[in-house]
Amino acid sequence: MKTSEYLTKAAIDKFNVVIVPEDVVILSFKLTIGRVAITSEQMVTNEAIAHFKTDNKLINPYLYCYLRNFDYYSLGNTSSIATAVNSKIIKKMKFIVPTNEELEKFNKFAIPAFNIIRLNQQEIQNLIDIRDSLLPKLMSGEIDVSNVDL
Repeated sequence: MKTSEYLTKAAIDKFNVVIVPEDVVILSFKLTIGRVAITSEQMVTNEAIAHFKTDNKLINPYLYCYLRNFDYYSLGNTSSIATAVNSKIIKKMKFIVPTNEELEKFNKFAIPAFNIIRLNQQEIQNLIDIRDSLLPKLMSGEIDVSNVDL
């Protein structure tokens, strides 16, 4: 949901960087192979991230779970330094695509679970932001809590 690295609009325009829309499944396939996420807002990525764009957003929870449990080592390795595959291999991956009826059954429990996860992630980020803003003030003495009764 948050990153420490950003590209400017000028860099995105100059280098024609692809903008990944919100609610797209993404997959790391180099070095951190197999890390999967669903974008919470528009973002840009480096060349080691695959984007699984689809017109059917109802497949995203299933696709996320499928990719989380995929055996990436079965695809081979294209690096002598660390585990990695390339985009051609990712594009040729075989997927088991459920029927619409199967997707509906899966999503009855998956979508509420994903919504809870997203709410928890937002709450964690809010708490991190509060901690990061208050802790320096507490440490510097700007905020005095000596009289707070717990």
